[in-house]
Amino acid sequence: MDTRERLQQEIESTRMAYHCLLDSLPEEALSLPSDNPAWNVRQVLYHIAIIPRYIIVEVVAIRRQVWLYMLLPRLIPKGLFDWLNARMTQLGARGMTRQRLAKTYDDSCRAALRALDSVPDADFDRHLYYPLWDPLLAGEVTLEYLFGYVKRHFDSHAAQIEKASY
Repeated sequence: MDTRERLQQEIESTRMAYHCLLDSLPEEALSLPSDNPAWNVRQVLYHIAIIPRYIIVEVVAIRRQVWLYMLLPRLIPKGLFDWLNARMTQLGARGMTRQRLAKTYDDSCRAALRALDSVPDADFDRHLYYPLWDPLLAGEVTLEYLFGYVKRHFDSHAAQIEKASY
């Protein structure tokens, strides 16, 4: 199995795991606090759901070696990044139903798979240095590692939901 096939399978299995997690939660659990102090369960599910969609931006940045990534930590310190991430997620999750969360994640995974299809095999080792905002996506990030972020990100936040008491 080559890199592309492995990553496709990983994204698809992560998509299925998201649906299993979502289906396992009683409706009242969506409004309960998660193990993440910034978000309730619905907000964490929304945050998980939107992240794969943004991979295309990261693919372009890595393939074109966008120098702005070296300036980002100076322009946006980690504290501001965390605050913006928390607030944008809280706002975006308002009114999200179970069905909309599921559709959002499916659409997001399709976008990530399209981005994966756009990467030539020879480019999977291309890299860019990321700011230390997210320990799961920091330092030297290759395109291969970037696509693995879909699973790492899901696993990290799914654990926060599973620790919530409902």
